Amino acid sequence: MPTRLQCPELRHLSHPPTLHDLTPGYRVARWDHPRALSSRSRDRLHTTLCGLAERAFGADHSSYWRTRVHSGFFDQITTLALILGPDDTPVGWGGYHRLRLASRRSLYLDAAGVVPAHRRFGLSAALMTHFLTREVLAHPLSNTYVVLRTRHPAVYAGWRRGLGAHRVFPDRHRTLPGLVRRLAGEAAEWLGDGPRLHPDTLVVRDAYRMFDGDIYGTRPRSGDTGIDGYFDDAIGPRDAVLVVARTNIHVLARLAAARRVRARLRHHRTPNDIRPFHDHTEDVRTATPTAAGASGLLPPPRF
Repeated sequence: MPTRLQCPELRHLSHPPTLHDLTPGYRVARWDHPRALSSRSRDRLHTTLCGLAERAFGADHSSYWRTRVHSGFFDQITTLALILGPDDTPVGWGGYHRLRLASRRSLYLDAAGVVPAHRRFGLSAALMTHFLTREVLAHPLSNTYVVLRTRHPAVYAGWRRGLGAHRVFPDRHRTLPGLVRRLAGEAAEWLGDGPRLHPDTLVVRDAYRMFDGDIYGTRPRSGDTGIDGYFDDAIGPRDAVLVVARTNIHVLARLAAARRVRARLRHHRTPNDIRPFHDHTEDVRTATPTAAGASGLLPPPRF
């Protein structure tokens, strides 16, 4: 696999990314210091992110990204990454913020997505696992907490299936532990959502108030009737749920083993065989830890 970027729109940036293999035929271009990007390079990446988001969500997110970039997106995010397809063009993106919440090592997953034609190949899951591997291995003796905000039921279902339901909150069948409440509360304050967070359900009211239009072009589903019903009943059209998940090196090892098994099962499906899919969600049963090509969307964080 080439070690240089072949995509013209990503070449000659002021701060080039590091390149890593992601899954067969796909790579990740990762910026660990996005703040080092020049104004011109930021503009180019802004345009790329807007285009990917519109294709991934089936809706116009330009106003959302314009607000985020003007509010300091590239200066605030810890790591930004693009998923590169077989021809080295961007087909997805993601990123995260490294935080200290409730005195625990935490990651806040930023907006992420994969364009429809490249779904069902576990790219979202692979990117999230790439992020987790990097962070968990840096501190292998302690837990790392992942926080994300979403209104996509398949994302929530995917994390529960991937890490285990007992590691993911909120859980309709269990009371929130005190630590999870503190983590969620501090994350909501950091996001500027503190007053809108329900402390028992972790539902954030009017979370997507910055959107002019629809968040998703089609209503997202997970395929799990219980979870889909919960999102229908508890989460309004502009609301979100703040998900808190606990992971560590043992969970990471299990995720890696599961991915190897899945890769063997579908080795006959190569990127060269990709055809456009009309379904706008990945199969939640095989996508770990995120499931739908969209880990969530957030407003500009407050520091």
